[in-house]
Amino acid sequence: MRSVPCGIVRRWTRSTVGLTDEQWLLPSRCLGWDVAAVYAHHSALVRDGDAPFPLSDAAGEPMTAAEVLRRFNAPDGLAYTVAESVADLAVSDAARHTRTELVDRFSVHGPAVVQRLRHANRALIVQWGPAVLTVVETLRIVLLEATVHLLDVQRALGHPPAVPPLALHDTAQFLAEIAPAVEFIEAATGRSVHSPLPVLR
Repeated sequence: MRSVPCGIVRRWTRSTVGLTDEQWLLPSRCLGWDVAAVYAHHSALVRDGDAPFPLSDAAGEPMTAAEVLRRFNAPDGLAYTVAESVADLAVSDAARHTRTELVDRFSVHGPAVVQRLRHANRALIVQWGPAVLTVVETLRIVLLEATVHLLDVQRALGHPPAVPPLALHDTAQFLAEIAPAVEFIEAATGRSVHSPLPVLR
């Protein structure tokens, strides 16, 4: 990832301008989550962005973001084993906060968090759940999450996709890295009917 794009933070804020109570409750593509739950789930990353980085003292080479997500999305990975608890947390977080409080996570706290991340030591080794990776690789996961869930919100609201081009480019490139290379190339070029997608749950 070449930079921390503040454009996607602004887009998250704009995505909810003028929403009615009924629109906040529209179902999304994330099973059991309405728009408010998706918003609460991703905005929690911004809310917690002022916390100290969870530094790791683990020995050995840190993982890449692609390696982390391949492991998380394996049949016995965290994407499956903790999915229910993550979903419950998103729903309860949305229920505990007003819509203004959720939006403020981006509009008020977001710009400061982006600036902090831009000046962070990208080589710093941090803990991401059970995985160990650098700050810059962690940010690739955060950007992917921001892009995918922003599209979830926009689709749920019936809005056309409106994501900053840099975020779309970096997310598409990242997803291609996660996919098995040979299977992805052959499916993408029409040489195989066996698609390796989806690569994320």
